[in-house]
Order: sequence, then C-alpha cells, then structure tokens
Amino acid sequence: MTTKRNSFFRANTVAVFVSVALLAACSGGNEDTAVLEEISGLKVSLSDYRYGVQDVGSRTAQMFRIANVGVDTYPINNIVISGENPEDFLSEFPQGMVLEPGDDLEIDVAFSPLGGGQRTASLDIDYETIIGVGSNRVESLYYSAHEYEEAGDYVTASSMYREYLNSGATTGNKARAMIKLPLLEEADIYGAGSDFGLYKSALDKRDDGDTYASLQLLDVLLRQHGDSYLVDDAKYMRAYIQMVDHAEYQLAYDNLQSLQDEHPDSSYIDTAMYSQGLAQHELGNTAKAEEIFISLKDRHTGVKLGLFELQWPKDNYVSRLWFDKSEEQLDELQEETENTDEDPTA
Repeated sequence: MTTKRNSFFRANTVAVFVSVALLAACSGGNEDTAVLEEISGLKVSLSDYRYGVQDVGSRTAQMFRIANVGVDTYPINNIVISGENPEDFLSEFPQGMVLEPGDDLEIDVAFSPLGGGQRTASLDIDYETIIGVGSNRVESLYYSAHEYEEAGDYVTASSMYREYLNSGATTGNKARAMIKLPLLEEADIYGAGSDFGLYKSALDKRDDGDTYASLQLLDVLLRQHGDSYLVDDAKYMRAYIQMVDHAEYQLAYDNLQSLQDEHPDSSYIDTAMYSQGLAQHELGNTAKAEEIFISLKDRHTGVKLGLFELQWPKDNYVSRLWFDKSEEQLDELQEETENTDEDPTA
C-alpha cells in the first residue's frame, strides 16, 4: 500500500490522495484479511477484518468508520474503490463531507464476488488537510486531556477537559468532554472502582462507534452495582444512546421517565425532561412535547404574571439555561403548528 502526495500547496491547505484500506476477501477459497492504514489525524476502524469466503453472487457488508482524531480539518473530496477487483466491492459514498476534529463518517462496503479466488481492492480517500488554526488549536487540549485520562491521571485530565471547554470548543469533542469531565471529578471524590471502570469503558465504546457494546456495559453496571453513585449516570447514558444513536425514541422516553421516577434528586432531571420533549417531538406527538417543555419551563420560572402571560426565570445560571432552551423549543413547535395549519398537505 502506498501513499501518494500531490506536489502543490494552497494557502494552509494540503491536497493529498491516500489509499487507506486494502479490501481483501475470497470466493470459494481461503479467506483473507482487510488491512487498514491510519493516516495522520484520520483513523480508520477495523484494523483486522475478515470478509470470509463467500459464494459467487452472494453479498455481505461491513461498516468502516473514518474518524478525525487530530486537530486539523479534513474536507473529503471523494471516496472510491479501486485496485484489482473494484467491481466486487460495492458502496455508495457521501459527497462533500468535511470532518472537523472529533467528527466521524461511517461507510458500508459490501463484498459481492463476481468470480472465484481471491478478490482485492483499495478504499481510496481523496481528502484535503486544513491545518488547525483558531478554534482548532483548542482541540490539542482535548487530546492531551484524553492522554492523561488513559494514563489514569484523572485530576490532570479533569483540569485539562475543563480548560478545553472554557477555551471555546465547538467541535464534536465538546460533547465528549462534557460527559467525561463530571465523571472524572466524581471519581476524585468517590474513587475509581469497578463501577467507574464499567462506565468509563461504556463511554469509550460509544466514542469508538460500538454503541451496542456500550449498552451492554451499562447494563452490567446497573445489574452488578445497583447502589453505585453512577446508577443515574448509567441510566441517562443508556437512554441517550437509545435516542441519539439508535433513534429508539419511545424506549428512550420510557427509560428517561424511569430515571426521573427512581432518582428524583438526580442532576439529570432537567436534561431528562428536555430529552423527553425532543423524543415526543420525533414521535410526532407535538402536544405531548409541548406539555413537557412547558413543565420544564415552569420548573425554572421565578416570576409569572398570569394576566399578561409573562414569565421570567429564576436568578441562577441553570434556571436561565433551561428556561431559555424550553422557550426556544416551544417557539419552534408553535411555528411548526402554524406552518402546518397554513399548508394542511405539509
């Protein structure tokens, strides 16, 4: 496998054409392995994947995940399959993708052999590198924090995650840091026992794109550590994955309700209510979503003048945050309803 670099530069952008994956499989013979190459800040998943031996005319698919784990930005110009037998490997590639730090792209590549023997091809990515400037420089703080976390230095990791969040982070890593920071801070208080290890592993599995493994680890934590300080964290994360990653809105809604019923003092109550409203919206239950957002807004209302239908939030940051977020969702729901009334066919 070779790496080809174009011999021109433009501003801070370097155009590169790289063969990042060797797709190998067999039809009616010995099976072979897919060998993947990691390039700079782009990480390709599945370093040792076997398509196996397939019959001619059959079809089997595998998902490849390309993640930006660096501080630069990667516009993806094109993704093609080339090499010895490109016609045996099928996929539809998205166009015009830009991977910011922390972003990832999932691609399904199917093997459907047209002839016998070993069949090989390359998954080629035509991409550009935009050298990290401005806000992208902030991403180095995230990766440094992650390194300290992996080394078990949770105090330093917490400090760096907080510095990262306070430095204007805007990429997909921001959500990861926001989840990791409270976990590491709690570990400093309660210790890093087996319950902590399970929860951290679940978060890491989700970051790697293996959401089902993440759910399994969360379930193990809930079964084995029912009295852990991380129980409400695990329940919320389980519902979050069901909703955001799997689009299982009703299941997520039910589990969020269970979280509120069983842990009324949890710090996730506001987030759970807000997520329930979003879930009901996705399910098409506009009236129920509106009811939830009104309840969340009322929960953080400090002054209410019924005569003029005026409300103000309580005088603290958290209440102002959830008051405003609820009001924003209510405005959007109202706008959607008005548009639907104007156009009944919408």
